[in-house]
Amino acid sequence: MPITIQKDACLVCYACQAECPNGAIDIDSFKVCALCFQCVESCPTGALVEEEIELDGKKLKRVGYLPHKCEKCGTCQEVCPTGIKKVDDTFPYSKGHCVLCLKCIDVCPIEIISLPGVIDKPLKKIEIPKEPIVVTESCVGCEICVPECPVNAITIENNKAVIDKSKCIYCSICAQTCPWNAIYVAGKIPKKRRKEIKKFVVDEEKCIFCLECVEVCPGNMIKVDYENMIVKVPKACPACKLCVKTCPVDALELDVKYSSPHPITDEGLVIVEEDFEILKKCASVCPTDAIVVDEDKKEVRMCIVCGACTVACPNGALKLGKIEHNGKEYNRIEYSPYLCQKCGECVKVCPMKTLRLTRSEKLPLKGFCVMCLLCLSVAEKEKKKVLELK
Repeated sequence: MPITIQKDACLVCYACQAECPNGAIDIDSFKVCALCFQCVESCPTGALVEEEIELDGKKLKRVGYLPHKCEKCGTCQEVCPTGIKKVDDTFPYSKGHCVLCLKCIDVCPIEIISLPGVIDKPLKKIEIPKEPIVVTESCVGCEICVPECPVNAITIENNKAVIDKSKCIYCSICAQTCPWNAIYVAGKIPKKRRKEIKKFVVDEEKCIFCLECVEVCPGNMIKVDYENMIVKVPKACPACKLCVKTCPVDALELDVKYSSPHPITDEGLVIVEEDFEILKKCASVCPTDAIVVDEDKKEVRMCIVCGACTVACPNGALKLGKIEHNGKEYNRIEYSPYLCQKCGECVKVCPMKTLRLTRSEKLPLKGFCVMCLLCLSVAEKEKKKVLELK
């Protein structure tokens, strides 16, 4: 019996994935080892074997691995029905099979991972508010959403996020970024932004062992090493940074990198696979430079047609318009250069940092998507699905 993850409640914090010693969890695709043992059956050298263990008085089967027998042939990877199995040149070579260590269950901050019949966590009930935008009681007042809002519509009052609906453009970037799934837009479960914890460390020389970080962590993820009088931070977590803000001696450092926000809805022009070289080719044909290539970071950003620039523009030079493709309507940005005063207000609020002022009289602003789909044509010619019109 494989582990199960309640997908609709997941924070996408990657704690379980980071803790898994064998790469048997992929949160981006919600793949987990199914313990089907097809890898064992297909292994030609006997490097993968079926083992029996006992947990809570119950006998369970798991995949065992004998690395000295592995020839890295990749047969196990080919037959894996979930695609989680991987073979590479890094020890222990064959990865992705579950060994039932249960570390994923222990580390999950909201207890939504179970081993059915052995460790069953209660189903977390998800009540989705129907209002246009709602901050629920799950908000911990961490302020992560505040700087992410492109129109400065969010403030923190009494340790809770408050949204000024007169300013809000319902772009959902706050909901996508919220570490604890406390914000809902348009009555939908938000598609979370991927994040990578680049650095999360404790300066042992600074730490005074006050344990304030332990007490403030909403997921109880910071552990205490009483023997060495130091706290231990997790490999990955929701990254709300409450512990960092609470620490009285600045002994904690947490550096997080977020992926680009998603479009307002599941519809529109979206990046589906981040193939840097092909996306560079797509960017080269964009007439308004709405796809920005960062050579240093090997990243690509694109206008998500959130409309923040149209709200910020004081002269009506930018408007949210509509265009039809194959019988379906999509949002696009419409720009009137003769109305543009080059004030730069739109540049300030752009969440994707694609907008920029130019010296051109003909097109003094670039970086907005007009939905011409030239980029999509390039992607299709490359025969690789990096962009999609949904």
